[in-house]
Amino acid sequence: MRSFWIFSFLVSVAAAAISWFLWTPFWFSFILIVPMILVGISDLSQNKHTLRKNYPILGRMRWMAEWMRPKVYQYFIESDTDGAPFNRLSRNVIYQRAKKVNDTTPFGTQLDVYQTGYEWLNHSIVPLNHDKVDHDPRVLVGGPACKQPYSASILNISAMSYGSLSKNAIMALNGGAKLGGFAHNTGEGGLSPYHLEPGGDVIWQIGTGYFGCRHKDGTFNYEAFGERAALPNVK
Repeated sequence: MRSFWIFSFLVSVAAAAISWFLWTPFWFSFILIVPMILVGISDLSQNKHTLRKNYPILGRMRWMAEWMRPKVYQYFIESDTDGAPFNRLSRNVIYQRAKKVNDTTPFGTQLDVYQTGYEWLNHSIVPLNHDKVDHDPRVLVGGPACKQPYSASILNISAMSYGSLSKNAIMALNGGAKLGGFAHNTGEGGLSPYHLEPGGDVIWQIGTGYFGCRHKDGTFNYEAFGERAALPNVK
């Protein structure tokens, strides 16, 4: 087998030499063929790697494949949730936070929430009776220096923007918050008159758009923020 490869190599050298004299663009032969000949001579003359000795030039493809394998696996085979100790989803969050760019991903999760080991909170199908627990547990928000501390319910209406719902939906949610004695989160759409009209407690969520407290150029408006933050409904 070794003699076959040596014979093939010598034939290649002879073919390259003939093409050198017969083919017009000598510079192309010099750039492509001569380096391959030198690499083949180096592989045949060394005694460190048997693979390179028996298969000059071609034997180097093994090391090239080993070098390419992690990259091919990472970019073409591995999913966003695979990989250890950190998958691509976790790495993306780290990169985004390090660069101070948006690190939130909308529309749910890519994780398999039914796989073994995944943990979550679930509502109890056998809740405790009211006589055994406080029926209205609340948390006081604000320390001794706070001028307007707020006794917040532990269960409230989560963020849903006015722009995503409607006038009637917002008023219904806030009216329900007033009846139930809990708070209504405005969402990133900001504070609208319909959040205030029913009279329920409001958590004013201020997102990256500064809706309700922004100038026309998009910068933060401290005056508008101070005016709306002092409203009695806004907690």
